[in-house]
This record gives sequence, C-alpha cells and structure tokens, in this order.
Amino acid sequence: MAKKVTMEFIANQLGITKNTVSLALRNMPGVSEKTRKEILRTAEKYGYIYKKSNSKNSKSNSRTGSICLMLSNDTKNSVGFFSFIQYGVESEGKRNGLNTILYCFDDNKEFQPPVCIRDGIVSGIITLGRISRKTVSSIISLNLPLVIVDDFFDDIKASYVLTDNLSGGYTATEYLIKSGHRSIGFFGDIFASPSFFDRYMGYLKAHVQYNLHVNSSFSIIDKNMAVLLHEGVDKVVDELKKIPQLPTAMFCCNDVEAIALYKAFSVMGISVPDDISIIGFDDIESSTSVSPELTTMHINKEAMGERAVKKLIEKMNGQESMDEKIVLPVTLIERQSVKRIG
Repeated sequence: MAKKVTMEFIANQLGITKNTVSLALRNMPGVSEKTRKEILRTAEKYGYIYKKSNSKNSKSNSRTGSICLMLSNDTKNSVGFFSFIQYGVESEGKRNGLNTILYCFDDNKEFQPPVCIRDGIVSGIITLGRISRKTVSSIISLNLPLVIVDDFFDDIKASYVLTDNLSGGYTATEYLIKSGHRSIGFFGDIFASPSFFDRYMGYLKAHVQYNLHVNSSFSIIDKNMAVLLHEGVDKVVDELKKIPQLPTAMFCCNDVEAIALYKAFSVMGISVPDDISIIGFDDIESSTSVSPELTTMHINKEAMGERAVKKLIEKMNGQESMDEKIVLPVTLIERQSVKRIG
C-alpha cells in the first residue's frame, strides 16, 4: 500500500518546516515566491491535494491570516505599559485583515510552541517585552517572520521595534540640569533590561555634555525599587538610607520605579518636589494618579505595536527588506514632580 502523502512528507522532501508548507498551500503570506512554487511543484509531483474549507466564507478566509503575539507571564502582569502596545498590534492587524492570537509563556521554563503554530495557522510572530536569549533562539528556529518589540540582543540578527531610550534618558537628565539640579541620581536595575541600560547611558551622556561630575553614590543601579516594594516599603527605605547624601533630583528607569520612591519618601518625611525632584519614564496611567503628578518621558505605546505589525507584514509578504532596528521617539511630559532650583 502506497504511503499517504502529507504536509510533513513534503516538508521533509524540501528540508523546510511543515508550517511553511501549510502557508504555501493555503496561499498565505510568509513564504517567498520561489519557495511557494517549489512546494506546489512537489505537492503536484506526489499527488498531494490540499483540502480547502467548504464554508461560504472560504474565499474571504483565504485572505485572512493570523499572527501570534508572544509575551512572558511577567510581561503580561506588568502594570500599564504593554497592554497599550498589544492594543496597537491588534488594531493594526485588524486593519490588515490579520487576527492576533495571544500566547503567554513562562520564560523560566522550556519554550513550547503554541498550538496555533504547530497547526500551521500563523503567518508571523511578534514578541513583546523582555524575553530570554534561550526563548528567542527557540522562536527563531520556528522559521516564521519575526519582529521583536521592546527588547534587543546585540548579537541576534532580527527586526526590532524599540523606544529611543538613550535620547530619552539624555532629555530627562538635561531637563533636570536645566531646572538647576547638579546632583542627580539614577534609580533602576540597568542590567534587567536593555531599555534601562540605554536610559542610563543617556543619563551619563547628559552629564558629559554639561561637564558635570557623575557621583555614583547618588545612584542605585543594581536593584529594582518596585520589586523591593512588594516585600514592604521598609525595604525601599533601607536602600535609600544607604545613600550618604541624597541628591536634589532622581531620574528613574521607569514610572513604576519612581512611584515606589514616592511611597518610600512619604514614609521618610521627604517631600516631592520640595525636598527632592523625581522624573520617570514611560508615562503610564498611574503617573497622573500620584501627588504631585509625575514628570516623565512619554512613549507612544500604540505606535510601537502598529509599527511592529507593518514590519511583520513586509516580512510575511516576502518583500526584500533588511532586518531593522526601528527606534521611535519619546517626548518630555512636564508635570509637578520637578522643582526649579538655583
């Protein structure tokens, strides 16, 4: 009895993935024209017939694909940032006839591809937020068009959509300097994220540009105050008390970090901005719910998601476009947490 010809058989003949075969046979984007023709030729050679849907809307459905938005559980549970990027992804996808399938995973465990990819119904992948090198490597091995949002690896060739963190860090620090501050600290774990590291680089750059000495005792760059706050505000207070002399201003790696400092300073009887000025980064919704309202750097979060989808569509359509590091600008939002001195 002759062996049944399957998509997996065709994939093995050509040395490609079953998913690529599925995309080509369903006339979906994400496969180059050369590969598509080779797949169709091989299917015809072995007598494979792809059974299309018999539904009335099959013609419409053949033009509608799906993309997979992948994010870790930590990213999913973060406050007031990534949900807006997700909204941008879903909205831009819908405008282009693409369904968005959300897949959350535990980045501390072995990565397992979601069912939507194993079943070959996904044409491309967008990852959102911090992700381990091991997981990224596993995702790349799926051989699907990929765009990485809000994370970056210097030695991994891919398309990225990022915030201009270095310029934003520079602008935030410059604003404090122009407000008269000369002793400025940086707060946030710069090793936790490439974004935080670049914001710190912007902080240092502003000091060099304005010929200011960087006093390392003003900063805490290896701890996350927002994480410590979950253990109790006293943990944050204890860290702040280790600083020999508080600076007149603090630039925080993000708004969540800044709000953690608000709570600690309140316990310590230190007033913002009368005793110390604070500037954040991200412009999350809760930055206006604290008192005084937080001065911060605004990120157009929805635009990050939209731009990621546009780049992914280019790759899915097989356009000869190079991998890019797409960097979107940020804007200073002046509120009440920075005091002019001097």
